[in-house]
Amino acid sequence: MPVTQLLIANRGEIACRIIRTCRELDIPTVAVYSDSDRSAMHVRLAILSCPIGPTPARESYMRVDKLIEACRKTGADAIHPGYGFISEDPEAARQIIEAGLTWIGPSPEVLEKMNNKITAREIARSVGCPVLPGIQEILDDEALLDEARKVGYPLMVKPVLGRDGKGMRLVKTAGDLRRALPRVKGDAIFSFWDERVYVEKALIHPRHIEVQIAADAHGNCIHLWEREGSVQRRFQQLCEEAPSPGVSPELRRTLGEMAVKIAKAVGYVGVGTVEFLLDQEGNPWFLEMTCRIQGGHAVTEWITGQDLVKLQIDIAQGRELPLRQEDVPMWGHAIQCRINAEDPDREFAPSSGRIQYLRSPQGHNLRNDSGVYFGWDLSPFYAPLVAKISTWGLSRSEALARMHSALMEFRLGGVRNNIAFFRILLEHKQFISGDLHTGILDHAWWKQKAVGPNLKFAVAAALFDELELEERRAQQPSPRPDCATTPAAWKSHNKFNRL
Repeated sequence: MPVTQLLIANRGEIACRIIRTCRELDIPTVAVYSDSDRSAMHVRLAILSCPIGPTPARESYMRVDKLIEACRKTGADAIHPGYGFISEDPEAARQIIEAGLTWIGPSPEVLEKMNNKITAREIARSVGCPVLPGIQEILDDEALLDEARKVGYPLMVKPVLGRDGKGMRLVKTAGDLRRALPRVKGDAIFSFWDERVYVEKALIHPRHIEVQIAADAHGNCIHLWEREGSVQRRFQQLCEEAPSPGVSPELRRTLGEMAVKIAKAVGYVGVGTVEFLLDQEGNPWFLEMTCRIQGGHAVTEWITGQDLVKLQIDIAQGRELPLRQEDVPMWGHAIQCRINAEDPDREFAPSSGRIQYLRSPQGHNLRNDSGVYFGWDLSPFYAPLVAKISTWGLSRSEALARMHSALMEFRLGGVRNNIAFFRILLEHKQFISGDLHTGILDHAWWKQKAVGPNLKFAVAAALFDELELEERRAQQPSPRPDCATTPAAWKSHNKFNRL
């Protein structure tokens, strides 16, 4: 079904990213916004906009009935969910399709299968993809402890319907597991309305590799190489690059073939990612499938020249993939850093507040995906993402050099941020050598490098903010000491004119 007007059920950077592709496709866009996003960047960029409720996401961006109603009011005939919120919710996808709208994503049936981590493991195993030993049965706590002893520690405890690293816990002993179970179940209920958990063997210092796939409704399915997202905190990626410095050409081919097999086995139509862990010997293990556009998709676009959002929209309209597997290029190297409002010295605690100063980097082969501007208030209700800076080079060292230059130019005032942390990361010997793993940030080694705010810049930003306040105060009429008893000057002037 052709898409004539697209509603974006998201906010921030990803909403702006989708709007820009729609402009190229000449598709009018509709932005939705909560109370605190009334003047957000994505609202300013879209052709039309529609309010959908209070600031908490569960009362606005995750309310499918409000999104459908916004489509009816504005004439939108398709919904792009972006990532997060309703992007992997099968019931949301079903309601949108039943309302006669086009859903930019895989079918609700596929979402149901791949959201369930136990079912996803079975599908991967059925096509010959290795999966880590685990306990897939839903057991009570004592039975689970008995079975865990047979698998052996360390273990990873995960919500069955989990995603984005939420609720996951690494446990090294039976005592850890006993303490972790109620917490994981609590997080699972809060985030996914389902308390089921499962346990699988944990790898020590694995690499996190994700293979980008695209499949159309005509039976064509390709992979667009891999990304590495091993630099993580709280199981969430901070830095991505493509291709991975730890994947050989033979392993790259194997990972791509396994990803395509899994996508075909589940009948996937759309753009998605099959994720793997590589153990210290380089053996791949299936982790999960993410059924949406990923936050790290820019590095894949850099090395392949493809617009993944455009692919999503084309596939949803029933078009065939524009290229075959042998036509997918792999040019150079790309790296991305997620600039967040967070404090690396306080375990990456999120920060919020007004952006009092913003100077974004510019340069050759540099991309800045952002949804904020100077004076914007970062809300504590949403993810603290400020921008995603990505650079491309003919080689990894060239891409890193461009990223280092970009970070030196980036200035952000008013909120704590991780720009200085990234500068230290890019000078870290282990990172430069490409010897990455998911535990690289387990120990706060960057604190020894005196990572912290640029004090000169912080003072300058504070003075600049105070100067602005002073100018605003100066523009206000100053009360006179005798204003309560003496008529204002303009009143006297008016009386004088009437005489």
